[in-house]
Amino acid sequence: MKRVISLIAVLALVCFTTMVFAADAAAPAAAAPAAAKADVAKAEVVKGKITKIDTAANTIVVKGKTITVKAEDIATLKKGEMVKVTLAAGTMNADKVEVVKAKKMKKAEEKPAEKKAE
Repeated sequence: MKRVISLIAVLALVCFTTMVFAADAAAPAAAAPAAAKADVAKAEVVKGKITKIDTAANTIVVKGKTITVKAEDIATLKKGEMVKVTLAAGTMNADKVEVVKAKKMKKAEEKPAEKKAE
């Protein structure tokens, strides 16, 4: 009788340890997709006035942020212009640079403030 009880206890122990190891192996796989989503950075948009242009380094400064711009884009920009710069995801490299009229820029900046007030 002791042998039967010992055998059942050993089998139960083996089953529980197998389930624990299986659960540990499955947990990182489930967490991986969530981590992958967190790593995907969204493209940032910076709107403001160009305060500095460095043609040698192909950079502009907008709202205190130094942004790397393509050579053909930097040739068309002027200090003091209002721009809307779309950055590549997770970088300070410009994907797209648009010159915006000052009136449009003011309206765009006022809208988020109005939404916050509501």
